[in-house]
Amino acid sequence: MEYNFYLEQKYLYDEGRVEARILTAEQAQAKGYEDGCKKDFPGYRLFVDGFNSKEAIRNYVSDLVDCTLIE
Repeated sequence: MEYNFYLEQKYLYDEGRVEARILTAEQAQAKGYEDGCKKDFPGYRLFVDGFNSKEAIRNYVSDLVDCTLIE
């Protein structure tokens, strides 16, 4: 995997908000994710971005509007 950590972001259409989770590289790989992954599912759109640290993810998430980080 390219990064140490990945941010799984689900944009929930009905609620107009993002639910996000931090995954390790191993967890992301097990789900078939890679950096830049985008997929549509019933009720939400999935985005996955890779980061080198959890701090970088938290900094990124702090700039998002209506985003809940689930840890």
